[in-house]
Amino acid sequence: MKYISLTQCSSFTATHGHGGALNEAPHAHRFDYRVSFYGPLNNEGFLVDFRDVQQFLQTHINTPLDKANLNTLFEYPTTENLAVWIFEKVHTQFPQATAVRVYEAPDRWAEYTGQMHPTAQTTDKSSPRTHQAVLALGSNIAPAKENLDCAIEALKTLGTVQEVSPYIASAPEGFVNQADFVNTVLILQTTLAPMDLLKQLKALETKLGRVPTFPNGPRVIDLDILFYDDQVLFEDDAVYPLFIPHPRLEEREFVLKPLSYILPDYVHPKLGKPVYRLYRELMKKKGASSCRIL
Repeated sequence: MKYISLTQCSSFTATHGHGGALNEAPHAHRFDYRVSFYGPLNNEGFLVDFRDVQQFLQTHINTPLDKANLNTLFEYPTTENLAVWIFEKVHTQFPQATAVRVYEAPDRWAEYTGQMHPTAQTTDKSSPRTHQAVLALGSNIAPAKENLDCAIEALKTLGTVQEVSPYIASAPEGFVNQADFVNTVLILQTTLAPMDLLKQLKALETKLGRVPTFPNGPRVIDLDILFYDDQVLFEDDAVYPLFIPHPRLEEREFVLKPLSYILPDYVHPKLGKPVYRLYRELMKKKGASSCRIL
């Protein structure tokens, strides 16, 4: 039996204030939060229907809290108490809920697990768990190879870059009237959670010069998460929806070819096939390679 982690995100705006030493007047504040679930995966998918989750969050969390005065609900309207309140509401309806994280700001949050993970209480916070993330990098704006070099160096701020595949050139897909892409994949050992990693990658893209264009258009750098440990994960974030493994990677030679150099035996956690087999099946389907090693 395989197990899977899933996350549902939502938000509301409420009024709160702090008296005492803080002497903060009541003011409106947007709270983003995410609810994490963990449970067995069967042939029909996860045992929780996320349409039911969305309806429950809207009816029992967002509606009563949106535009409410939190000072009338809590003696101390802190983010921590809010996380506990939401968790207890959701967990009563969905026992598969394992944690609630409430964001007061993008870099400041409170998370409550309801003591669902005993190991988390004994984990040494000075040595957080390291995860293996497999990332895909691409560029087709000159100098493309140098852009990948810069991106790999920048990724070292997010963890340890362990292995990088050969660079390959590939023809553009979707919008063909543009330069060929240079692609690579790498293994990153990181302590960042999947959604936190994705947001850091998008911030790096901007820092490295990427600007919005149009779908499948030219780009200075593209950074994507292909795999994260052996997880099958979906996080419905309003800005960055996250799918792990990356959708349709088994259809993309510019991903599978470099992957086959560094992780040929890695088993796709959703398809149950190793990378080398996915690559062979794709080549049999295509008939000829459209990528070349640089």
